Amino acid sequence: MPEWSENLIVVAVAIVAALIASYFVSRGFGRMERYMVGESPTEPTQKRAKTISGLLRVVTIISIWVVAILTVLAELGVQIGPLLAAAGIGGIVIGLGAQTFVKDLIGGFFVLAERQYDVGDYVEVGGVSGTVESIGIRTTILRGLDASRYVVPNGDVRVSTNMTRDFSRYLLDLPIPYDIDPQRAIDVVRKTGEQMRHEPGWSADISGPVEVLGVEDYAESAVTVRLYLPCTPGRQWAAGREFRRRLKGALDAEGISIPFPHRELIVRQGEAVGAGGAT
Repeated sequence: MPEWSENLIVVAVAIVAALIASYFVSRGFGRMERYMVGESPTEPTQKRAKTISGLLRVVTIISIWVVAILTVLAELGVQIGPLLAAAGIGGIVIGLGAQTFVKDLIGGFFVLAERQYDVGDYVEVGGVSGTVESIGIRTTILRGLDASRYVVPNGDVRVSTNMTRDFSRYLLDLPIPYDIDPQRAIDVVRKTGEQMRHEPGWSADISGPVEVLGVEDYAESAVTVRLYLPCTPGRQWAAGREFRRRLKGALDAEGISIPFPHRELIVRQGEAVGAGGAT
């Protein structure tokens, strides 16, 4: 058999093998995408699965065809050593010039793979906070409370704070005057929370009774009691504001005032001497 015919067979085998491998790789990552989506697909889950599987599919298929092309060139008598050296140098140059871009891509891959946050979550990333509008492989787009639109490179997401994942809490530090038994105020807090929790308009937003953690601090004019209101994700701010409003009225009705900064003066021999400080 002539040498050229043997080379032709090797070339044909390399191309066919690359085609077959590409086919099975595509099918394999298609199955992985369906597995990631699960039986109850949602738009964020579908987008995340499509992005991750698509990226891995492209990288794998490119690797397969690079090997196949190098094999074909070697069989055709092309010296691939200089090509590999040039490609290596070119890769280094491109890598140095695109460090930030590559960093963003890798960061985006892990944000999606680890499901750090979804579209609709309220998060703090890269020094800004807002509702997630979209998650890409390179950037995350947030919408702030004042309607500002933030584009955060995924490479800058060193720490992500998700305030609406699984469950939420509205944390409150309640100041109580020193001349009032803290338990009296705590009873008012629990009663107010229970009334609100069983109202039709708020029952879906409050997931449990008020949790009182106890005395947090002895301030200059008050005892600080720390508590939180368990809420459904994303509803803690609205429920918390309404809870504060109702709690103020309930405490007033019980004769328990919210302490405010004050100063006491002791007058001796016609001279005013400060005996207390403003808080």
